[in-house]
Amino acid sequence: MLSLQHGVMAWRRGDARRLVRYAATALNGLAKVKSILAVASGKGGVGKSSVCVNLAFTMQRYMGLKVGILDSDIYGPSLPSMVPESVAEKVYASESGGILPLHFQGVPLMSMGFLRPGEHAAIRGPMASSMVRQMLTTTEWGELDVLLVDLPPGTGDIHLTVAQQAAIDAAIVVTTPQQLSLVDVEKGIRMFDQVKIPTVAIVENMSFFLCDGCDKRHEIFQSGSGEALARNFGIQRFFRLPLTSTMSRPGMPFVLTDDAASHLVAEYQRLAQEAQAAVRELQGSFRPRLRSEVAGAVLILQLEDGEFALPARDVLLECRSAKMRDELSGRKLFREEEIPQNVVAQELQTAGRYAMYILWSNQHRSLFSFEHLKEIARTKGQVWGKEN
Repeated sequence: MLSLQHGVMAWRRGDARRLVRYAATALNGLAKVKSILAVASGKGGVGKSSVCVNLAFTMQRYMGLKVGILDSDIYGPSLPSMVPESVAEKVYASESGGILPLHFQGVPLMSMGFLRPGEHAAIRGPMASSMVRQMLTTTEWGELDVLLVDLPPGTGDIHLTVAQQAAIDAAIVVTTPQQLSLVDVEKGIRMFDQVKIPTVAIVENMSFFLCDGCDKRHEIFQSGSGEALARNFGIQRFFRLPLTSTMSRPGMPFVLTDDAASHLVAEYQRLAQEAQAAVRELQGSFRPRLRSEVAGAVLILQLEDGEFALPARDVLLECRSAKMRDELSGRKLFREEEIPQNVVAQELQTAGRYAMYILWSNQHRSLFSFEHLKEIARTKGQVWGKEN
């Protein structure tokens, strides 16, 4: 197995192939993480990272949960500036080749700002995704009740990488009352829908201005738009957080400070409790599963109404990868006789909670969403019963 030092050296040399190889052979640091929550926003500057960090320390301090934080923004990491400078020490590799996270108040932390402090990251998208994959899966998080992943703004490669590499239970989307932020939030929610990650809460940050000392609310922005957005998407959990000077101080999570207003801490507690309740509900719901039988010649898709047997070759013929089909028209880029009759699935790997990677005996690799597999099961599958 390649060590962390090899991975970092490959990144610094720009050796993408070696870095991808490192990420593929790395340890699974998520093995003892019970649940994963993504905190996202479609637009930068809405206070998403502040919400993520304060939510994490609320869960840890007031709910007694074991919580970790991953700052997945490669280009503009925020986590180092949100904890005391004394925390941002050198990151070390463990004896097993993983990354040892930094800790503050008992919460493990990982960010590119800790790996390369003070440096500007000018790297291409695929390399950034590989670095996020490395931080996510090789950091030795240990036993956690919740890992909070602070996603960068937008809906790009890093979001899809995290969705495919981690079984994210749910997403919390942060916005501000301005119309432009709300438009971008819609894009973010739809992106999560595509990868089957439910958005369980919308947080309208800087929703109103709260005077220091008088606690009087001033609705300086338009009101009601965020709540209407939540209703339109059927999201029942909606939270409004104020714009205050105490919440914007760097170097310390707001909920840990002595002058933290009790009603603001209470709102974070409500957000934390509601998020945990949503995760418990989702973890108890049914999710499709895929396994192989007959030495990989048959794939079994388990759905709520039973199991369906799918001939492996029929599944491969439906692959929508860029090597198999034109991405715009869907036109086949191969002749069916080119696919061996005896092709089998050699390896199945879960991609988040929405899809499966399949490695075939002809060395082709496919990514099938469960929705796509359902379509194949309904058209080409056969019921797989006990007699099979």
